[in-house]
Amino acid sequence: MIRKTTPTHLVPSLADATQKIEVTQFGGALQLEQKLPAGFKLYAAARVDNHSVFGNLFAPKMGLVKAVPGGAFRVTYGRANAAPIILFQSASVFGLVFGNGDGVRYVPNGAQLSSVSVTEKLKVEEIGTWEIGYKGKIGKKLYVDVNGYYGNSKNFLSPAITVGGRALSVGAIPIPTAGLLLPGTVNAQTGVLSGAAFSTYFNYGEVSSYGVDLGINYFFSDMVSLAVKYSWFGSDITKDNMKNDANRDGFVSAEEKSLNAPKNRIAGTLSFSNLAKGKMFVNLSARWVQEHDFYSGSQIGTAAGKGMRGSVYGGINPLNNQPRFYAKNFNWGALGGFTTIDVSAGYRFNPMLSLGVGVSNLFDVEMREFVGSPSIGRLISAELKVHIPNGSKK
Repeated sequence: MIRKTTPTHLVPSLADATQKIEVTQFGGALQLEQKLPAGFKLYAAARVDNHSVFGNLFAPKMGLVKAVPGGAFRVTYGRANAAPIILFQSASVFGLVFGNGDGVRYVPNGAQLSSVSVTEKLKVEEIGTWEIGYKGKIGKKLYVDVNGYYGNSKNFLSPAITVGGRALSVGAIPIPTAGLLLPGTVNAQTGVLSGAAFSTYFNYGEVSSYGVDLGINYFFSDMVSLAVKYSWFGSDITKDNMKNDANRDGFVSAEEKSLNAPKNRIAGTLSFSNLAKGKMFVNLSARWVQEHDFYSGSQIGTAAGKGMRGSVYGGINPLNNQPRFYAKNFNWGALGGFTTIDVSAGYRFNPMLSLGVGVSNLFDVEMREFVGSPSIGRLISAELKVHIPNGSKK
């Protein structure tokens, strides 16, 4: 497999917009299966890639499956690699977000312009995950798929995180001060910089994540069924641990320890099929997403700061012993915290013609899925399908 990215035009969102950025990746994969005694089966696989920027990458996987009447138990382990994308390495967006592929040179707030620091350049994220689960049939009408997982990410790739200071260059590529959105100001008497900020991407030392997924399908009859999915997700990124100090400012801010995902989610669908002599179906779905705070670069969505200009406390600046705050865009409030109802139905008039109608977010509740994006309201859609036989005969 070969992947090659070769932009053929200037890309203003990249710091290096004067020449092509070329990345080549090639590799291969091998998978083996082996039956074992007592109804066990072993699956093993490995993938090796060579990345022109990050070198050789190795990703092994294995799984042990035990078949039982009506289903199977499984234990799996897999390790994967996530190389930073070109945007994470070389971004230059709105004079605010910069890539960290070769480090960002900057002057910290509270220091003189001659005092230059450099962010630690990005590494490949390594993710190892254990999973145990069961999938199968219980009784005659109930189907279950349940699994628990624990994953550990080394060199975890963060979203864009704020740094207090004036960016000077992305690697060796200079950044003009006039092009910065938040260049800060320099005290005429002391020569000390203040009020500057930019965002970039970092590796955390290690982040563990864990969770449980449960899915059930119950068939009341050939015409009526119920499907329910529940997910719980957690991570130690939420702890006040200095290993989560991604921007190395000596303080673990709310931005750096935010899970950026709901801990609990539930979705269910009640389906009516084979109605009207097999010509009609109706689905009634509900979804609940728990409220959660979210940070992404200059975007912020928190319950505590709803309705105000976004701001993140960054501890005491050791250079001037003053409180440090990172400015964000307007805070529209936390994400999630909604329950939505969807309805869809379809009718097949004949083998050639069918009609489908769907209503998402039936009660038009405020549904925001990402910071900086508008809320999603009611959506009504319809489709008319015409099947034209090709005239072939069996």
